[in-house]
This record gives sequence, C-alpha cells and structure tokens, in this order.
Amino acid sequence: MADALNSVSRRLLCPEARVLFAAIQPDLDPAGAAAALQDPSLDWDALLTLAWQEKAVGALAGLTDRAPEDSIPPTSRTRLAALVRATQFRMLRLQQLLIGALDALAERGIDVVLLKGAGVAATAYGSFAARPMYDVDLLVRQEHVAAAWEALRAAGWVHDAEAYPSEIYEAHHHLPPLLDPLGTGIALELHAALSQTDAIHLPAETIWRSARAIEIHGRRALVPATEHQVLHLAVHFAWSHGLAHASWRTFRDLHQILGRTPVDWDAVVDAARAARATTACYWTFRLARSLAHVTVPPPVLERLRPPRPRLVLDLLERHYIASLYPRNPGPCPSVRLRRLLWTAGMAPRWSGHGAHRPWESEEAWEAVQRNREPQSGGDQPADSSARAARWTGYLRALLAPAHG
Repeated sequence: MADALNSVSRRLLCPEARVLFAAIQPDLDPAGAAAALQDPSLDWDALLTLAWQEKAVGALAGLTDRAPEDSIPPTSRTRLAALVRATQFRMLRLQQLLIGALDALAERGIDVVLLKGAGVAATAYGSFAARPMYDVDLLVRQEHVAAAWEALRAAGWVHDAEAYPSEIYEAHHHLPPLLDPLGTGIALELHAALSQTDAIHLPAETIWRSARAIEIHGRRALVPATEHQVLHLAVHFAWSHGLAHASWRTFRDLHQILGRTPVDWDAVVDAARAARATTACYWTFRLARSLAHVTVPPPVLERLRPPRPRLVLDLLERHYIASLYPRNPGPCPSVRLRRLLWTAGMAPRWSGHGAHRPWESEEAWEAVQRNREPQSGGDQPADSSARAARWTGYLRALLAPAHG
C-alpha cells in the first residue's frame, strides 16, 4: 500500500517538480529519472525557473549530466549552465561574507550558531556551493545582539532602513536584514530566538546547550545538534511555510542530514514533543518519504502521528502535495480551504499550539501567498468555467484511487 500511495502522490506533481524530486536521489531510480526528463509535457523554461526558485540548479545539472545529450534542448542546457555559474559565484561570495562575519564577531568574543541553510551546508553538505541559499541566519545570545549588530555594520554590512525599518523588528525574533555592500542581494539575519511565535516552543537556550563546534576555513562556529537541525527544518517548512513552500530544499536537506549524520530518533521524537512540533515533524517526514524517498523509519512516523484516521491522513497528504506548486494538476483553489486543511493535519489544539495560527503573521505566510497564481475575487477566479475546472482538478487529485 505504501508504494501505491507514493506512486499516486508523485502523480499529483507537475512534470517539472517530478524532475526536481528525482534529482534529490538520482541513483535511486535511474529509469524513473530518465522518464521524468523525457516526459513530453515537461516545460523546460518552467523547470529552470522552478529550479532557481528552489535553489536546485546544481542538483538539476547533476541529473541532466547523466542523461543522454539529445534528451535536453540545447538552449535549456546552455541556460542551466549559466544558472549554475551564477549560483557558484553567489555561494563563493556568501562564503566570503560569512567568514568575514565570523571574524568580526570573534573579535568581540561573540559566539555564533549557524542556523538553517548555513548550518546544514557546513555539516550535511560539506560545502556552501552544494547547498545554495540567499541569506545567512546567525543565532547569538540575547545579551550580545546589539554588539553583534554593530560589529557587522562596522565590517561593512548594510542596513537598508527604508526597506527594513528597525521599528518593525522591535518585537521580532531577528533584527532587520543586513545586506551585502556589493549589492548581490545576499542578506544576513541576526537572531536572538528561533521563532516569533510561542506556539512552537524551541527556546534559544535549548539550542545553545547542545550545539556542537565546527570549523569553517579556520574559523570556529557552532551548529545545532542533529535532532534540533531536523526539528528546525520541519518547523520552518510546516509552520512558517504552511506545508506549501520550500518543499524541495526541505526534503533534500533532510535527506542529506540523515545520510551524513547518525540520527538518534528517540532524541528527535523527544525534542519534537518538547517543542510542540510533533505534527510539524510528522508531515515533513511523511511528505519527504512519499516524494523524495527519504528514509524516515515508519515507527517514528507512528510516534508522531496526529490523532486522525488513516483515510483522513491519506487525503490530507494528497491535498498538501497537490497544493505544493501552482503548476500541479490539482492545486487547492481556495485560501480558506488550505487554512482549514492545514489545521486539520497540524492539529494545533492537540499539539498544544493554543489559538495562534501562522497566517496571523504576514511575514510567516508571505511565501505561501507568493507561491500562488493571482486570483480575482478572493478565493475564486472571475470566470465560472475556469473556477469549475480548478475545483474539478483539485477534487480529482484528492480522490485519486490508491493504486499505481
């Protein structure tokens, strides 16, 4: 049944997303990856755009390098090579900036924890070039935030006060972004906490207590313990991105972490329960298994599973997958319904989240809204036939028979 459900789940993706998910583990199913690349409905322009958005151009290039020369349009191969070069340049610059930031903070005696992409790149990937990102997230202790900010400003990082007014961030979990003075768009966010909401209980002190030291080009930095890296990954995808954005890089990061580092699953489950993040982990792990074959043990999923019947969980999985990308065959047409079904799967009352919901913060769900095609009239497109077609496609995806 699991293989059949996975087959149905992958059919809910647009051809471009299928290619990208095949690129996470290209050696696992070479025939399936080749078939995805040769799908006649594959739109190469859309694929390259999606790969850039998901920070997947390197992985896509690795996949296409294994494919026959004539299976990729020459113009697309040329454009992909250009995107790879642009990504490599950007990551070289980001690495230089990070080293400079570590030096500036070390001069002030300020310890730093590398969060999110920076921490995963330095540990699970072994290089920043292998894990592209647009910004760097650094955690410093609350008492060092002001000094760290001044040290980074003195080192050349720029604060665009017009774009990011300081007063907006006074009650925020990180300070306004600092920008690369060369105007590359690379940003650095200085955190005193991991989250703005109390619904997820992951105090900074918990991260500090178990953080481990690493070395980056002779500079010392800290990264979260493996269970906290996994937990933060899941919370960011399931809560901040509403199970609807950044799925590819989330699942790839999870695959890399599990492949590079021994994982104490008891510690992961205990950390998830302590943080009120069991359902965030459940859905991140389940979707990663279904779409990217990430090897999360089934007993772990059972321990994290929300109190819903299996049929309901299967339907919710299809809804979440269908809604990951606007080009999917049957994305959910309604913002209100997406919120309702996010709540059904995340079980916020059972999880101890209280009354808080992520869409109450504009920033938290900004990516979710940005990932949607524009619609007039709120949840509904203006044309009734188009509206009916979208609902028909969505219901067909939701109720697809569970067989290959």
